[in-house]
Amino acid sequence: MSFVQALLSNPGIPVHERQKAIDRVFSDPGLPTTNPTSSFWLRSPHPDLAEAQSATFPSEAEVVIIGSGVTGTSIAGTLLKSRKADQNDDKRPAVVILEARSICSGATGRNGGHILETGEEFADLEDTYGREAAQRIMRFRMAHLREILDTAEEYGLTEDCQARKVQFLNVYFDKEGWQGARERLRRLQEGLPEETQEWRAYEREQIPEEFRLPRAQGIIAGPAGAIWPYRFITGVLGRLREQFPQDLLIESNTSVTGIKENSMDEGHDSLRYLIETPRGMIRARHVVHCTNAHVGHLVPGLRGRVYPIRGQMSAQHPGQKFHGQGKEHSWIFNYDRGFDYLTQLPPSEAGQMMMFGGGFAQGEGGGMADLGIATDSELSLYADIHLSGALSAVFGRDNWGRVPRQSVDQMWTGNMGFSADGLPWVGQLPDLLTQRKLQREGSGAEWVSAAFSGEGMVFAWLCGKALATMLLIHDDQLLETASRDLSWFPEQMLVTGERIEKAVLPRYIQDSRPHL
Repeated sequence: MSFVQALLSNPGIPVHERQKAIDRVFSDPGLPTTNPTSSFWLRSPHPDLAEAQSATFPSEAEVVIIGSGVTGTSIAGTLLKSRKADQNDDKRPAVVILEARSICSGATGRNGGHILETGEEFADLEDTYGREAAQRIMRFRMAHLREILDTAEEYGLTEDCQARKVQFLNVYFDKEGWQGARERLRRLQEGLPEETQEWRAYEREQIPEEFRLPRAQGIIAGPAGAIWPYRFITGVLGRLREQFPQDLLIESNTSVTGIKENSMDEGHDSLRYLIETPRGMIRARHVVHCTNAHVGHLVPGLRGRVYPIRGQMSAQHPGQKFHGQGKEHSWIFNYDRGFDYLTQLPPSEAGQMMMFGGGFAQGEGGGMADLGIATDSELSLYADIHLSGALSAVFGRDNWGRVPRQSVDQMWTGNMGFSADGLPWVGQLPDLLTQRKLQREGSGAEWVSAAFSGEGMVFAWLCGKALATMLLIHDDQLLETASRDLSWFPEQMLVTGERIEKAVLPRYIQDSRPHL
């Protein structure tokens, strides 16, 4: 992640402040806080799922998934729909989802709902991994727009979760930034000509007046999507629970406090793991970690390889003069330092709210104070100041007008899981990372799908689908009619020994300033 590396190597930030951030990165992120800030998306909790718990806590499961966001839901759906008919005489549930707080109240219930791939990173990916790998990674990311919209349609959720295709406007306000963006677009279109037919660049004099962006130097536009993420995920989980009532149990407010070897019952050798929670213990064949920013708590070997960053979001009322564009556009605003992101809700009972996030670079220490922060219980003051006033400036005050009420309806934070090399970690976890030494040939395993580096909406769903397929192949439980082909999944995202060795932040900051 270039901006993280830039922060950590910035000589303008005192060495001791940078080292404090690195110390946080390598520390235990702990469990999700019990007093989070209040997210707009969660203001109407799902009546059946938000606080779901079984009357009797399950004692066994084939697979325990820790985390109930996009990733955990995708994995659960694939496991349930693509596995062979149940051969289990004990009739234990196939999947149990454990969530530390209310269902889908973590990053998925706090993000921007922006299904956005701007293609900005293609050039860096090509320089790092080569063209073929960069093409595969970008195709994987781009595939999420159609995948998520189709899934919403499949489950009858399109209207309720406001799933829609829009045109993104990637806006640059300075000439130097715009020149770099044009070059990155050129390389993207050269590398992926078929996939970028909807992309185009607007020079300053070409920008349509209806965009209402009078100070933009240039804009790159292309296909994107927007969605109410909480309604989407809880809607899918609700449908899955109706379809598989015996094989899917969902347990809210059930944090996992430990994982150890199951020695309780020698007759259940296949149930390799004993998962400890405040509500009791559950034995399982497989454990899947979908805890993103918190993954280092139960997988200590990932600390420094995956680390939390606190992000900030807001829901704001538009100005009286602003033409509603919730069904037409989404936005990225690029500044000389950092960027913001924005979607607008289409007309509905929730109003045409502006869902505006970012302000990281405007935070304390240029964002340093949010690096390694694994709690979502507090706001960043400087990000709050920036987000609260930016929209009238970027759209122009004459285009924005007066807001006839308190402009900011809600402001909240969330935790993102970033990786040292900018790619997700997906696959089977070795003992080196879990530090439990519990795995053995022929039995279950621990797995991970995490670290989406702030771009979960174009990573998480298909990472989950890939991991669930790997798990079913591992157990020889994949339906004959289901495809075993995972060539579409980028190998750079897999958990490998080489990546474990290389993809980690430096443990200590070196003072590079000249000494007099």
